[in-house]
Amino acid sequence: MTQPEAHRTEFFLRYMKRLASICLAGLVPALCYGVLTAWDREGQHERLQLGILLLSPIILTLGLAWVLFSRRGVSITNDDPALQAVAKDEFRRLNAMRAFRVAFLIVMVVQLPLAWLLGLRPSPDSLAHMGTFTWFIGAIAFLSAFLFFDRD
Repeated sequence: MTQPEAHRTEFFLRYMKRLASICLAGLVPALCYGVLTAWDREGQHERLQLGILLLSPIILTLGLAWVLFSRRGVSITNDDPALQAVAKDEFRRLNAMRAFRVAFLIVMVVQLPLAWLLGLRPSPDSLAHMGTFTWFIGAIAFLSAFLFFDRD
């Protein structure tokens, strides 16, 4: 299936935004599961934790199936000129750098309250929880900021 160059470039832009949105939607339940795991020591919310744990792969699987189905048979190769144009677009790279700066700032601001909250519930896993939360918060902040800056 051949498409005009401008239409194909728009297709790749929409395709990449959908993939980023699906990744963001899959990361949020995983972060919620981590929060419940870190602060629920008595096991009061085990069923909720299991539901949230199962929600992330379901969102990712259904979302990726939807994105792949929305391609409608369009083949995507790495040496496609439209894909290369989207990857080398200066505006998108600038938006990615802005999103990276926003995510870095959010991670730095969140570190002190996160360390204080995890220090209130001392356990041997506090350091692992802090590293995991930092990673998830950074990834969610980056994807959210990128999708915000890259909107039409």
